[in-house]
Amino acid sequence: MSENRPVATAVGRLLWPERTRVTELDRKLAITRIEHDRAEGRCPDAEVRLARVRLATTQAALDSAVAGRSESAVPPILEAAPRVGLAVWAVVSVVNLVVYLVLGMANGQWDGPWVLWPVLGGGLLVLGLWSTRERDRRMRLGE
Repeated sequence: MSENRPVATAVGRLLWPERTRVTELDRKLAITRIEHDRAEGRCPDAEVRLARVRLATTQAALDSAVAGRSESAVPPILEAAPRVGLAVWAVVSVVNLVVYLVLGMANGQWDGPWVLWPVLGGGLLVLGLWSTRERDRRMRLGE
């Protein structure tokens, strides 16, 4: 995928949220939320936020505009770690599964489901990377 190309699939939005384009529906929902907060007196800088919402092109920019925070730079390693971890986990899992199947068919006996341990363990590590990145995003947005 090109660095400048926006994502169009649900999986792409999950893997590359910083490249997810804002739709008009997203923009209208953000404006409604800011207007609601202004009506309840919780948003003194509503005009600034509304202007930033209108200019937002990515989901990350829209979220920070609604929260009233400036976009802070996310460390690139924190953005890349879940994707790299997912790719490594997928390759290791497929290799382990192939080895398990080849050994089982060649020997005629299946030595228990040892292949589940690296798959599950690696999956938990990838889940930890994703949750760390999402926690950092929430902290930056002040949610």
